[in-house]
Amino acid sequence: MDSQKLVEYLQRKMPNASDVRVIDLVRIPGGSSRETYSFDLEWNERGERKARPMIARRDPTGGLLKSERSREYKVVDAMNRAGIKVPEPLFLELDPSVMERPFFIMHRMPGRTAAGGAAAAEPEPLRRKLADQFLDEMVKLHRLDWRAIGLEWLGVPKDLDEPAHSQTQHWFDLYNADRMNESWPILDAAFAWLKANPVRADRITIVHGDFRAGNFLFDERGFISMLDWEMTHLGDPIEDLAWSAMRLWGKDHLAGGLIDREAYFKLYEQKSGATVDRKRLLFYGILGNTKMSVICLTGIRDLAEGRTSDPTMVTLLSIVLPILLEDLAQQLKLV
Repeated sequence: MDSQKLVEYLQRKMPNASDVRVIDLVRIPGGSSRETYSFDLEWNERGERKARPMIARRDPTGGLLKSERSREYKVVDAMNRAGIKVPEPLFLELDPSVMERPFFIMHRMPGRTAAGGAAAAEPEPLRRKLADQFLDEMVKLHRLDWRAIGLEWLGVPKDLDEPAHSQTQHWFDLYNADRMNESWPILDAAFAWLKANPVRADRITIVHGDFRAGNFLFDERGFISMLDWEMTHLGDPIEDLAWSAMRLWGKDHLAGGLIDREAYFKLYEQKSGATVDRKRLLFYGILGNTKMSVICLTGIRDLAEGRTSDPTMVTLLSIVLPILLEDLAQQLKLV
């Protein structure tokens, strides 16, 4: 991302600003579904010098997810207005000629992220606080009136049976598109089981789709902000719970690297007032491992076909995918 082009763009978007400066523009490692850049913005406005920390998220040349940047921006905007802890979205640019590829800009929140293994290294009192606040935010999201905040455009399921069917079909279609004619017997078996054993939701809620360790900001005081809303849809809330507790995002018996998995489910029940249906939890656990395997195959295909050179894709093939397939094999033995 070119800092001078970014200055010119922001000057156009901020007509009351002068002497606009982009400082310390750096790409943040990771972000395989978007290129993520951090910078500080400074400008003069009405005789006052102002500054704001910013994040830019630009479409990559290839990567793990093929999602619409306008969709994520609109979801984050709705979440911000609804009081969910998210960065404030500021500018959306769909014209690829401005910065080579579409992008959007939002406020940069303080704090750090930690994947499950890293989160497990945090002091236990902080991990317990984070688990409590993390599930608070999940329950708050699931209680939002998606009609009242105008999110029908995400696609309203016709009934309580549809979420399981539609999510299975969505990821099955992507699997067939990105498997490169290779045979993956465990994934074939998983999709066959998912199609034969659909579950019925108890209600339709907003589903973040990637609510997990590594996708939220925190500091020593606790949870700050939820990130990465590109997979948000309307569906079964147990999908988020099962996804967040997958072994890939945690460590040993710790859900998300935070607290014991069973204690985690009980805490969700206490906060939501809803019993965690173990049949649905198993279904979405199998779907979660299958879905993430398909996401890996998408990234590996883009690497093989030259659309990305991101070394993360090699890690997916050598480390992540084997963990997912091992978990799937164990899950399918239980059903």
